[in-house]
Amino acid sequence: MRHASEFPIFDPEDWPRPLVWEDLFRFQGPIEIEVGCGKGRFLLSQATQHPDTCYVGLEYARAYLLATAQRAAKLGLMNVRVARCEADSFCREYVKDASISAFHLLYPDPWPKKRHHKRRLIRHDFLAELRRVLAPGAILNIATDHSGYFEWMLEQFEAWKGTFLMEPRILSSPEDRKGFEGRTNYESKYLHEGRVLYFLEGTRTAF
Repeated sequence: MRHASEFPIFDPEDWPRPLVWEDLFRFQGPIEIEVGCGKGRFLLSQATQHPDTCYVGLEYARAYLLATAQRAAKLGLMNVRVARCEADSFCREYVKDASISAFHLLYPDPWPKKRHHKRRLIRHDFLAELRRVLAPGAILNIATDHSGYFEWMLEQFEAWKGTFLMEPRILSSPEDRKGFEGRTNYESKYLHEGRVLYFLEGTRTAF
């Protein structure tokens, strides 16, 4: 098995289930997950600013996964690991209870067609998994540029309002966007285009 310290990419199937984070990272720290980390702009920025926090990036596109891993290695970020794995199966099969301190989902595929809504990540069964894997007080950080998906997510979280305390926020005007810098490549692009951006931010309660 390739040791985690040699390269940021890991295959969850090579590790015991559930994952022991201390073994994967070779040190103990809070665990944050970003789903769809792309080329790693947000993930690597966070990892650079918080070296004592462990960051797991999930990305299914091989080229983006490799790009993130290469950048993390070049920066010497020992607190970053990335895997090619779907978020729902990763959480369900590999993540132990109450072990995640933050969950980031920035501009996921909105699957706009009604027949594809079942592919949206934020849905009842995935929120049940989030309830299990997030520690009480864990942070949720979600963003989209798609109004329909935003409304959908509000409905999904409403069914779990005792478990997730979520605050919606909308950036719709130049005044709203003033001083806000893009955290991802998509977010920078959307800000430049003047798109309306929708945020859902909150915490996992102890319930």
